[in-house]
Amino acid sequence: MFEGAPNAADPPKTYNYSPLAQKCEEHDYTIRLLHLLPAQDSNTSLRCRLIEKGYKDYWGIPICHDYHAVSYTWGDPVFPEVLQVLANSFSFPTESLGVIRITQNLHSALKHLRRQDVPVVLWVDAVCINQADVTERSSQVSNMPNIYKKASSTIVWLGDESAADDARLCMSFFQDLGKLSANSVSADDQLAASWRKRFEINRLVADFLDRNKDAIVFFLERPWFRRRWIVQEVVLAKAVAIHCGAWKIDWDTFHLAMFELFESNQGVFTADHRTTMRTMTGVRNGGHTITAVRNIGVAAKKQLPLDTLVEFASFLCADPRDRLYALYGVIKRWSPRQVTMQLSQINNIDYSLPTEDVFTKFAAELMQINIHDLRPMASRYWLVTHVLQLAAAFGHRDTTNGHVGIKIPSWVVDWTGELCFEPLQHSPENGVAFEAPGGNDVVQFVPNKQNPSHLVMVGMPFDIVTATIALDIGPMLGTNSVHKAKAALNKFLSRVASYTHDDSYKPTSEHLVAALATSLVANWDHTPSNSYFAQDARFIQDFLAQLRHQQYHLPEILHKWPAYLTSS
Repeated sequence: MFEGAPNAADPPKTYNYSPLAQKCEEHDYTIRLLHLLPAQDSNTSLRCRLIEKGYKDYWGIPICHDYHAVSYTWGDPVFPEVLQVLANSFSFPTESLGVIRITQNLHSALKHLRRQDVPVVLWVDAVCINQADVTERSSQVSNMPNIYKKASSTIVWLGDESAADDARLCMSFFQDLGKLSANSVSADDQLAASWRKRFEINRLVADFLDRNKDAIVFFLERPWFRRRWIVQEVVLAKAVAIHCGAWKIDWDTFHLAMFELFESNQGVFTADHRTTMRTMTGVRNGGHTITAVRNIGVAAKKQLPLDTLVEFASFLCADPRDRLYALYGVIKRWSPRQVTMQLSQINNIDYSLPTEDVFTKFAAELMQINIHDLRPMASRYWLVTHVLQLAAAFGHRDTTNGHVGIKIPSWVVDWTGELCFEPLQHSPENGVAFEAPGGNDVVQFVPNKQNPSHLVMVGMPFDIVTATIALDIGPMLGTNSVHKAKAALNKFLSRVASYTHDDSYKPTSEHLVAALATSLVANWDHTPSNSYFAQDARFIQDFLAQLRHQQYHLPEILHKWPAYLTSS
């Protein structure tokens, strides 16, 4: 062996990323595209070229690039496989620039997506972003919504086939069920054929679940379905195709199959499975699911940031900062422009910041949003109150369940925690019927520049506190008797009556007990699905009518209030 020659046993050289060109203005940025080189033999090692592309030409005119974005799960941070990067040069087309270490799951995905004849152009975060460069990583993750929006399609990789879930069997079933559900019936035959179609769908679902229940249960437990990043990757995509091993199905067919499974409700699925199915498709209850949002379009979907974060609270991610970062793309898409313009955090992802700073800055910015800019979407919606209620609602996870034990101020929402209960504060689209401050802006958040972790509030003085009366909420929680809850509540109200000689609440001139009742339920005007009066659609109207009439000293809501305090 000549001196200086590489030893065959030496590990391959690691690929050295070249810095991406810095963007000059918003929407003017560059990305790397992975050109996956073809191979006749499936056992051939993976080879690619990484080519930098901008989204504007020399004259600033937008450029369209034909590529497919890949949505997949990283899995454990173990990188046993390699992807060889070749030089982008006509003179030395086979020169190796080094290798990038990748996970087993990504290796399998690239093997299945590779063609025999021509290169495949992809965007894959683990390869196209220099993960070791925190600055680049922050910049590129900020651009990911645009990357997925501009891709020709998004390819969902669920993983290899496995004996446990029999992917071939499940994917074939989804294909048949989705196509059957999509088959339209002519107007002339609609009444005669609709019930036949329904029974045919029910028969197909029942027969499959009877023979293959375990297969589909394992299939729905694949990690991709609970991954937090999939929300923006699927919602923002032009088109979506789902791959599992060698099998492929388009998103529209898949979501119809998920819809029929959800509707079947045959008792073979756990709550987690049904959460997966509900998220994958638009169900009839009007919930904002991924498919529902894709189908109704951006103009029809309006949702405030905190509602989006609560909606997808059960979705998982490895980096705790991604509890926010992974949803910034859809928050920008769904929230009113006058709100997102005041949220600089959603345009400035920064992985150099510790988790507690990310959460604290986000909460502080939300509290400083000009509340008048939310009207008329939420004419009486208080962001400060909503943030504080969510800070209480998200409990701390046990360290055994992956909670990192971050130390954040008590007024900041710990998004790594679990939603222990659904808070009563809500972002209503049409406002509510009662407003305790009587139209006054009574609470204002003031940033503390000396100590950002401190919350400084400025309020309006209403009156002098002459007494504090404790309310025992113990009987109102869990499965305690409703009679005990009423007794505790009446005891509290009788003590209130003994301390005051005025029947009215001064700021609004409402009856004191009516105003207190509204405060206890936080202006809540929606019936929780878990309550025992959820089926009574008239209840809400009756309650609001009672609040508007002073002769009702004890609104009916107080008798049924315990149901609002249970976890949904």
